[in-house]
Amino acid sequence: MGEEEVNEEESVFHKKLKIKLKEKGKEGRILFLEDYLDYLIRDNKTIPPDFPTFVREIMGLDERRGFIHIRIWHENSELVNFAKKKDYEYKIDMYD
Repeated sequence: MGEEEVNEEESVFHKKLKIKLKEKGKEGRILFLEDYLDYLIRDNKTIPPDFPTFVREIMGLDERRGFIHIRIWHENSELVNFAKKKDYEYKIDMYD
C-alpha cells in the first residue's frame, strides 16, 4: 500500500512538456496550433472546450531556444501523444 501512496503523490505534481517548434516565433506557434487542431480532427478527438484559452496560452508562451514549455499532469498527456505523432522534438521534466 505504501507504493500506491507514493504513485498518487507523484501524480499531484505538474510536469513540464518542452516542445521544440518547427519554426521560431509567431509562425512556429501558428504551425504548432494548426498541427494540433489537425491531430484532434483527423484522430476524431474531442476538441477541448477551453481550446481558445489554450491558443492564447501557446501564443503568449516564452520561447526558450526554440522550445515552448507547457504544463501537463502526466506523461500520457494528449499533448505528448500529439508531439509523438506529429514528429515534434520534445522532452518531459519535473516542474521546479
